[in-house]
Amino acid sequence: MVNTSHPQRAELREALVTAATRIVAERGYQALKARELAAEVGCAVGSIYNVFPDIDALFLAVKARALDMLESDVVSELGPFVDAGPEAAAARFLKLGRVYLEFAARHWRLWSSVFEHRPRDSEALAAYMGRLDAILTNIEQPLHALLPDLDPGARRGLARTLFAAVHGVVSLGLDGKLGPTRLEDLHEQIRSLLDATLRGLRAGETASL
Repeated sequence: MVNTSHPQRAELREALVTAATRIVAERGYQALKARELAAEVGCAVGSIYNVFPDIDALFLAVKARALDMLESDVVSELGPFVDAGPEAAAARFLKLGRVYLEFAARHWRLWSSVFEHRPRDSEALAAYMGRLDAILTNIEQPLHALLPDLDPGARRGLARTLFAAVHGVVSLGLDGKLGPTRLEDLHEQIRSLLDATLRGLRAGETASL
């Protein structure tokens, strides 16, 4: 049994999440089995459950890892957000769509598994949803610069809607469900979607003055 207060527990957790992320990226989340994972990491099957209450919680950690990877790409490609005015915010808003598409294309099996998996309600799910909310901040920040008077709750709802809309284009396109589609064509679809959204938001803001 792994001592839950020992630093080795943190090391085992990291090894399990890393190995599980690799398995999901290669074969999807259905391939994540405790016995195979334990053999790959070099621990007893029971040791997994000293770190995670169940495989569902482990996969939520994998999903959180995928979100961290996306966040890393955003920061690497765009840098931290700096409110430099509406035009800069609009440009960042459009660039986020390309970053998202390119990330999903590189990690499609892992990323699609994030949305295929339906977790049970748990503390692990609550923690994961908090991490997802943090990801939405990348959309909310330029929205706030563009629409500073928008209610925070409405801004969060708009960010969720835009995330879902872009993901829909990415998911259908990369899955080939609308026929063969080039990555550049998907980028143009996303750019058109976000550009139209920006135009609508700006028009609404002007009309309210």
